[in-house]
Amino acid sequence: MRWKHNRTRTSLAGPAIRRRGGAGTWVIAATSLTAVIALGVGILSRSGSENDDDVGSPSQAPEWFTVDHRSFDLTVVATGELEAKRQVEVKNRVQGETTIVELVEEGTSVKAGDLLMKLADDDIRERIEQETLRVEESRANKVAAEQNLAIKQSEASSDRKAAELKLALAKLELDKWTRGTVPQKRLELELALARAQSDVERTARDYVLSQELFDQKFISESEKDDDYIQMIEAQAAIQTAKLNIEVYEQYSYPMDERKFTSDVEQAKGEVDRTLQKNESELERLRADLESKTRSLAIRESRLADLEEQLEATDVRAPQEGLVVYATSAGSRWRRGSEPIQQGRRVRYNESLVILPDTRQMVAVLRVHEAMLPNVEIGQDVAVTIDARPGLPMNGKVSQIGVMAEEGGWLNPQLREYSVRVDLPPQTDPDESSGLKPAMRCRGEILVGRVENAVAVPVQSVFTEGDNRFCYLRAGRNRVRKCSVKIGRASDTFVEIHEGLSDGDRVLLRNPRPGEVVRG
Repeated sequence: MRWKHNRTRTSLAGPAIRRRGGAGTWVIAATSLTAVIALGVGILSRSGSENDDDVGSPSQAPEWFTVDHRSFDLTVVATGELEAKRQVEVKNRVQGETTIVELVEEGTSVKAGDLLMKLADDDIRERIEQETLRVEESRANKVAAEQNLAIKQSEASSDRKAAELKLALAKLELDKWTRGTVPQKRLELELALARAQSDVERTARDYVLSQELFDQKFISESEKDDDYIQMIEAQAAIQTAKLNIEVYEQYSYPMDERKFTSDVEQAKGEVDRTLQKNESELERLRADLESKTRSLAIRESRLADLEEQLEATDVRAPQEGLVVYATSAGSRWRRGSEPIQQGRRVRYNESLVILPDTRQMVAVLRVHEAMLPNVEIGQDVAVTIDARPGLPMNGKVSQIGVMAEEGGWLNPQLREYSVRVDLPPQTDPDESSGLKPAMRCRGEILVGRVENAVAVPVQSVFTEGDNRFCYLRAGRNRVRKCSVKIGRASDTFVEIHEGLSDGDRVLLRNPRPGEVVRG
């Protein structure tokens, strides 16, 4: 019977059971055929073979194991690859498409700031020159807009002051007319009326006296007539004075009032129109200045972007690390694309270089979902790298994946989880250069230990339904079934709680037809 295994996955207590096909027999699955064979050979060489009583040909390897108490580690064995704990993916930051002009050789160790790749920059430099001219033009337009706004602000201030002065003068003229001209005019008219009334009384007395004097022959008739005319004129003067008052109050005063009030209102309207006109013009000039400022900002931003693009044509290392071309790592479609090389066209945001820091590596192991509950953060792991056989490294589990990875079209039912194992820092430059990402490795995760227990090799335990049993010798070329109760198991040994004792000898293979004693 051969020990069946799935890649290099291990089994623990309650191991995965696989059907062998034939007689309904089951066998406990193990993970490493090589490890089992090597262990079996070592165990049997220590346990003895009793050649005079062994089943099978003397030329075959020993097929029996002597049961005893022993201690053994419980491990989960998984394979995986190395990764840098800290790595940076350098991408192309030049927009559009450009061409690789120069590049550093893959596998070169670089430091932060070292030049990794030079991209073509002729087109960018030409665009920078054109955009620089546009920036200067936009800057001149902005300065002109600022000057136009300043001039208009000065003119608006002068226009506003002139309109406000005109309003102030109109108000003063109205106040002068109201407080000075009107009272003065009314006083003059009243005085003229009073004077006319006084002249009427005086001339009437003079005319009476003139009649008396004429009757007494002291004056002539013409002198009497003169006094009469003066009396008539005085009476007419009263009518004229009253008429003047009436004309002034009914016509002149309302006309003057409307004129001066209108002057004030027109002056106020002129102030409002001046302010509105100036504000409209200033708003237009402000909008023009804002447009010119925004245009300049856009041009300067484009120029800055182009300068950044020009700077991005020098692809530099953001950290210390080992140069790995992006087409040499990552997914299959990326690895199958045109390799990174001089003259190759690259697109914006395309991955160019991976910079893993090989001073601190981690092993990414793929653990079967059945084994994952036994794995915990902080457990010790012995990691052996395929490129450095015989030199295991001690690490610790640092991270356990939360999502399973499928086995792909070859094994769609397989579910594995990524377990990251931190390895010791590589301080020796020579040692550091020996570890590289994607190196295959094998890890043994120490999940527990069985101390001083009855134990047998896992290939000696068989299963039928829910029953587990071993084959004990029952004479020469004969074996018999012995039911056992198992406990914890590693990929090599399984703990026996009941059914076996020290000194019992168990068969390490499937019995041949006729070897099993019935009953």
